[in-house]
Amino acid sequence: MTETVERPVTRATRTPPAHAALLAGSGGIAAFLSAALIWVCRLWEPGVQYVSQLGATAMPTAPVFNTALLLLAIAAVLVDRSLVARGGGYVVGWPVATTLLICGFCFGVASVVTCSPGCPIPFTAGALPQDLIHITFAVLGFVLAIVAMGQVAAVRRRPWMRTASVVTLVAVGATSFTGAMIALFRGDTVLGGNLEFTAATLAIAWFGVFGLQVAADERRSASARMRRGTD
Repeated sequence: MTETVERPVTRATRTPPAHAALLAGSGGIAAFLSAALIWVCRLWEPGVQYVSQLGATAMPTAPVFNTALLLLAIAAVLVDRSLVARGGGYVVGWPVATTLLICGFCFGVASVVTCSPGCPIPFTAGALPQDLIHITFAVLGFVLAIVAMGQVAAVRRRPWMRTASVVTLVAVGATSFTGAMIALFRGDTVLGGNLEFTAATLAIAWFGVFGLQVAADERRSASARMRRGTD
């Protein structure tokens, strides 16, 4: 059976809660800003069908979109660092922080290695090596985001966050899988694109909510310790 614990925090290793809260809160804000920038790009180029096309070479939206993807990478790493800074962390099989760190690395690579014009599917006509690299790391990043959602959903704390993680996990998994199948079999590209944008938005919003929840927990813990210290 998979171990599901939140390991105790010791005073010897505990980083000041204000520091952990700042990291988590900054990560949450970075994630929401990332989602906002992606939708700015979407409104700027409404004819674009798939998310990664917004960052393809020569696209006018590329600088903004790739900045948004980099912000998402930074958000994942900041929340990861906040969990490490707590001196203990969410652990389900392995630390959630590890999942977020690798996830952030994947999004970072995807923000630097962009699609070629049109963002063709790898190994199809016109596809370049950069398309394979970008799509591989982007997909892996979102898969790891889903894994992180599952880990947080399994941790026995904050029931509302567990519920939000389960709902987001199912929604992101269903919409992204359906969109991928539509793209693979050359189906309705408008529907497939809308599903992909929906999945991406939900996943990024989850990073934002989780970061703010961790920050709130840290501030709440700090307040409780201060009250105990004055009693």
